[in-house]
Amino acid sequence: MAINIVFRPPLAERLLHYTKGIRDIVSHFRNTISLLNEVKASEARSELAKAIKKDTEADHVRREIAETHIYNIEDPDLREIVLKFLRMLDRISEWTKEAARYLDLIPYLEIPDELRKHIEELSRLSLEGIEYILMSIQALMENDIERALNYCKHVEEIEETADGITHTARKNLVVYGRKIDNPAVIVMLRDFIESLENITDYEEDASDLIRVIISRITKK
Repeated sequence: MAINIVFRPPLAERLLHYTKGIRDIVSHFRNTISLLNEVKASEARSELAKAIKKDTEADHVRREIAETHIYNIEDPDLREIVLKFLRMLDRISEWTKEAARYLDLIPYLEIPDELRKHIEELSRLSLEGIEYILMSIQALMENDIERALNYCKHVEEIEETADGITHTARKNLVVYGRKIDNPAVIVMLRDFIESLENITDYEEDASDLIRVIISRITKK
């Protein structure tokens, strides 16, 4: 069965629009981290504000899809899988927002350079992961199953890389934590790093659901 027969307009367009919105949230957050590392605090605050605004907009689109367009899918099991996919995207947004909140609490520029490098890399990977999810959805709507699955594989590889960086960051937090006088900052920095890890974890979960959607449809 063709994917584009199952995902009829306007569901397909709104699903793409929502995924792009999540991509934009992660992109603005990624830009915030990069600008902070370049000591451009004013520009970083502007990007962070854009991320929060995009989160609100994306949430409205998600509710619209769940309350209206999702019923274009006749198969109830497939409908539930797509709803789970929407929830995974929402969690990507939520954990990105959670990470952003820590930037209001942590004296970011006082963090040791080695740890900031890990944070920079995790933010880069989180953006790369959601970009691949978006490309996978676009391929899915074009009925290009092989390309969609290939993008999902890239998301899995990104999550594995992020796990390795997170583990190294935790070890370095122990090593470089002595340079941070306030123990509360160390705790918040640990939680901040974990929130970044959660973004890529949920990206992998979202890509797994794309695989399930493909499997469900192609078996019909």
